[in-house]
Amino acid sequence: MNKSGSSVPLLSASNIRKVFTRKQGPLTVLENVDFSLDEGEAIAIIGTSGSGKSTLLNILGSLDWPTDGQLHHKGDFLNFRNKAVADRWRSKKVGFVFQNHMLLPDFTALDNLLLPVRRLGDVTSETHQRALGFLKNMGLADRANHLPGEMSGGEQQRIAVARAFMNRPAIVLADEPFGNLDQEIGGHLGEMLFGLRDTEGTSLVIVTHDLHLARRADRILELVEGRLKPVIKDDLV
Repeated sequence: MNKSGSSVPLLSASNIRKVFTRKQGPLTVLENVDFSLDEGEAIAIIGTSGSGKSTLLNILGSLDWPTDGQLHHKGDFLNFRNKAVADRWRSKKVGFVFQNHMLLPDFTALDNLLLPVRRLGDVTSETHQRALGFLKNMGLADRANHLPGEMSGGEQQRIAVARAFMNRPAIVLADEPFGNLDQEIGGHLGEMLFGLRDTEGTSLVIVTHDLHLARRADRILELVEGRLKPVIKDDLV
């Protein structure tokens, strides 16, 4: 039974297989992957470069779909080949943090924060205040009207992390979110990411090479030869 008292995972994937078609022949990246995430849980996925970690994250977030296998949300089948289903899942249930902050260069920090709610037509005084609250808590209240190019890399990524939580998503998916930053700044942003996960009650899946960040998760999984296997934290070096 998970933290919410339910025996049904928030998100589950079964027998996920992903094959890319190439001129040289098919490339199997994921092979019979099973995955489950409970409400409020944080999972770190580690593995070598090219092992398929980002591919799996994209499938969980409906940015891609598997060659074979199924995904379920609280037991309900998710058909990501249906564009309406995929769009609704991304817009309402999932927040994303990428290695590159992916801020719109011509939008201010505040407007970038409001993008997820603007897509749903839900920009209200409450969501506006929520965005301003994020900026204040991040120490960026004076940056609300600044463009991304007028902020440091760390400041831009702080905006990107907060933006992932704006819609109060059920799940935040983070793909090497601090890989472009130095260790000290990345450490501070890791504190912020897990702090928001706790205060917002959001589940988190984070792909990372940073073992210090991975250890903060409730569980660690390693992707090896297309399959996930559990990792004991004490075994990480």
